[in-house]
Amino acid sequence: MASDVGERAVELLDKLLAERPEKVGPDFSEATRCITTYRDGLIGQFRAGTVSRTDLDDINGVLSVVLAGHFPLGAVPWDKIATARERLAALVKPVASR
Repeated sequence: MASDVGERAVELLDKLLAERPEKVGPDFSEATRCITTYRDGLIGQFRAGTVSRTDLDDINGVLSVVLAGHFPLGAVPWDKIATARERLAALVKPVASR
């Protein structure tokens, strides 16, 4: 179910934020995969008319920030990842109840 993979992405981001590793590891990769899978589910729901374009814009923003953390040009933007985690959590809960 889409909410399960979304919840898993939130868990992974929580772990990353708690550990704040200096080197990017498999948790970023798995979080990226989960967010992408969750986004694919939202696209289907958007086509069915059950989620808004704003939700798609938000999940794309979350994905962009996580990718920026996964492949940083400098330091990992932990503050931005924390904000993206909050937005993802807000998206996962309402969509799960639909």
